[in-house]
This record gives sequence, C-alpha cells and structure tokens, in this order.
Amino acid sequence: MPDILIPAAGDFDAWPRRHACCLAVDWDGTCKDTMTAKWRRGFNLAITRIWPSLAPYQAQVDEVCFQVNMVDEATAGVQRFVALTIMMERWAARGLPVPDLGTFARAVADVEARGEQHGTATYRRLQAQYGYDDAPLRWSDLSDELIARSARDAVVFDGDRDAIEGVRERADIVVVSASKTEAVRDDLRRDGMAGLFDALLAQDFLPKSGTLAGLARK
Repeated sequence: MPDILIPAAGDFDAWPRRHACCLAVDWDGTCKDTMTAKWRRGFNLAITRIWPSLAPYQAQVDEVCFQVNMVDEATAGVQRFVALTIMMERWAARGLPVPDLGTFARAVADVEARGEQHGTATYRRLQAQYGYDDAPLRWSDLSDELIARSARDAVVFDGDRDAIEGVRERADIVVVSASKTEAVRDDLRRDGMAGLFDALLAQDFLPKSGTLAGLARK
C-alpha cells in the first residue's frame, strides 16, 4: 500500500521540489467529509464523559459543539483546545455547570499568542507551570478514540481524487492538517490517496500558520 512522507517538524526540505507551484490541501472537511462526524459523534460525546456534570445537558453540549466548530464563521475550524475554551465559555453563559478551566484557558491563549503547536505534548509540558489538571488532555485522547470509530464511514468528496491527480503534473501537493499525523496518514492510506501527495504536514509538523508561511518561503 502506498505511503506518504512524514517530515520531521519544520523540515521543509524533506521532499524534492518538482514544480514551481505548491498546492497545500487541507484534509478533514475539505477532502473528506469527517468534520460532521467529529463534532457530532466524537468531541461532543467525550465532553460529558470527562466532565459528568454536563451529562444531563448533552443536547446543549451537542448544539454548542456544532455551532462553534461547524457553523460560526468566526470559530469554525479552530484547533480543538481553542475550541474547548470557547465552548466552555458558551456553556457557562447558558448557566451550565462547567468546570473551572481558567488556568488551562490561559495556557491555550499563551500558546496561541506564541504560535506554538497546540498538541497534547505541549499542554502536558505546561501543566505544572500553569497548574491545570489533565482533564482537557484526557478529553482530547478520548475524542480521538471516539472519532476513529465514528469517522470510518466518512467518504472522500466527489471529484477530489480526480482533481488532485489532474494537478500533480503542474504542482507539488502536500496535505496540511491540524489533526494528528497518524490519524490523517491512516485515512490517506485507507482511501488509497497517500501516493497522490508529496508530504503530510499535520499536527506534529508545525501549527498551520507556520506551515503555510514555510511553504510560501520554499
């Protein structure tokens, strides 16, 4: 089965430059219809399992999850930990019994301001410094477990494969994603699309903004 190159973090020279143009392609929700499953049968269900006080309000949890991440233009597509802090604020505004994530929210804001990677490794490293518990990290891990099951039936959008194949003779094509590297890699291989791309630049590579800036410089 064809595989895809996964460069070391920040290594923009790991693959040869074949063309004068480079096309950066998002995966989740752009090539494959995964986002609805993620926010209807993944992140939202993990919320009430990690924070049981919210379990009686699952319908409101579901509504806010979908609005923040799929509908609201100002927030749709934000990184999961950023989304978590936004959702907690909105649940609190509705009077739901949300946990106090103030110290974690400060860590997220600082990571965002510094342009660091929003991965679980970053927040485990910062945990002692900011003094938050590991609930947000357990939420992320559980979400990945639920998403792996719920997204299996997601399909590649019609025309994507043909479009990418048609561009390969004119541009280098890389996958850019804020999702976990191995999850995207598994998707690409399962859908028979790994061989269409020059490299996979996902969560372990750089934040999306840094990836796009590096590609522009290359």
